[in-house]
Parts: sequence; structure tokens; C-alpha cells
Amino acid sequence: MTRNEIMNLPEKDLLGLIFKNFGIKISGLDDNTNMSSAWQISQELVKQGWGVDIRLTEGLINVDGYKFDNGPGTIFAQYGSRPNFKTTVEGICKTSLVALQTVQKLRE
Repeated sequence: MTRNEIMNLPEKDLLGLIFKNFGIKISGLDDNTNMSSAWQISQELVKQGWGVDIRLTEGLINVDGYKFDNGPGTIFAQYGSRPNFKTTVEGICKTSLVALQTVQKLRE
């Protein structure tokens, strides 16, 4: 699966891949009801040596990951990309799957 395919996944497929790869069940992408589950995904990335950068400003929800220990660098910034996600939960989910895809650990 490519980065572009991950970024365009419908919600149901996205949440299915999250469960398959992280074992964490998320009921939807709404921040008010699912942030604690999404935060568990971020913690799993940290255990794998990633850093997670979440930036919320007026009109922008940006999530990026980074790994500089002979790893891939950043997930989005190094490519001049700054995705604007609809929710923070969506950003964490998609960024996490791209992180796995980057290091060839994504289970499809």
C-alpha cells in the first residue's frame, strides 16, 4: 500500500488497518470520543522509536512523525507536505500507518 493510498483510505478501512497493525479498536474519527484510543497509537509509535508532532491551530490539524536514528527522517515535512486532517484522530491514524509503511512494517 502506498502513502497516497493510506492518505485516501475511507474511515472503515482506515480503522480496520489500525486494529490489524496496532491491536487498538477505534469506533470512529471523532476527537471527542476517540482521542484516548488514538493516543495509545501514538504511544506505540514512540515505543518503536518514533516521535509524534501534533500541531493544532485555527484551521489546521497537522500530525507528523519523525525518526532520525538512521531512519526515514520525517513522515511529511521532509517532502514539503503538511496535510490538514479533519480530526486529530484521523491524523494520528494515517500518520501512524504511513510510519509503518515507511519502515516496511505495515500489515495490509
